Amino acid sequence: MQISDTEQAGPGQVTVIGPSLALDLSWAAFGATHTDLREKHAVLARVYGDDPTLERRVQGLWDDGLSCFPEFEVLVARSGALGAKDFGEVRRAVEALLPTVLDTPLALPSETEEDRLVIIRRLEQLQRSKARREKYFAVFADLWRPIDGWWQEDGAPLAARAAEQLQRELDRGTPWHRVTTSCCSVFVEHLPAIIERWAAGHPVALVTCALFGKGMYLDVPEAILVGVGADRAAAGARERTEDLARRLRILSDPTRLAIVDHLNERPASVGELADAFGLAQPTVSAHVKQLREAGLVSAQRVGMRLELAVERDTLNELAGELTSLVSS
Repeated sequence: MQISDTEQAGPGQVTVIGPSLALDLSWAAFGATHTDLREKHAVLARVYGDDPTLERRVQGLWDDGLSCFPEFEVLVARSGALGAKDFGEVRRAVEALLPTVLDTPLALPSETEEDRLVIIRRLEQLQRSKARREKYFAVFADLWRPIDGWWQEDGAPLAARAAEQLQRELDRGTPWHRVTTSCCSVFVEHLPAIIERWAAGHPVALVTCALFGKGMYLDVPEAILVGVGADRAAAGARERTEDLARRLRILSDPTRLAIVDHLNERPASVGELADAFGLAQPTVSAHVKQLREAGLVSAQRVGMRLELAVERDTLNELAGELTSLVSS
């Protein structure tokens, strides 16, 4: 699936892509130096266990201290091969782009300056040396060959279902950065700047991966690329519906709902609520505590008085979430 740039003012396009053979291949190569990824994905443990030389060959592709393969991800993202489901198609797209990939400046704001220079050097070496290119793609082909059957039968459908789940979340109005469930510290650190770039019109691509690790974020001229684990997409949706259910349970109590209704008319103290409902103040305080923990009611001290008020934005958001959920 091609990601196209945009010159529009305002938020950029958000595209969901999945499955992505190329990004799963990148994760598989990353597994050559990270045993935790093999422990997480049995197919990687089996592939590297069956062919011990494969691990050494993948590790030997570069000797610059960078154990992942962002140069491959750059080539894939910029060539439009993110959504390809055949290794041959990925290779052809990447090789076609390689001679011109550095014709325009590659800022890569997602990377440190040191890593950006490593990525550029790798791309330059792949451009200059036919022997290096042949070795590079031969190793990737040999790595993917024993994975492909599992990926076509299990991995790709899993990633496709995750992509569908993400799209449903977006269609319901969930902000794109809330559906990523990324554990990537760099992504979290850069998130304010990422949202600012997206708001200014830079596209975002959310790509579901079956062989996902902890997190993936890559900013290329065509789009801000964010990887999402297929298992985490479903888990993230479950977390959001569980939070919605929790707040609805709090509001389902008749007394708490009546308190919200009362405070919707005007702010009041706990004592005033106790008098209005004929309840003991500790009972009212217990109800108010739950409402405040759910973000449905706020408290502000006015002189000696603690004044309670409804959080209307939160209530409107809750109503919107429920409406979008049942109307999808």
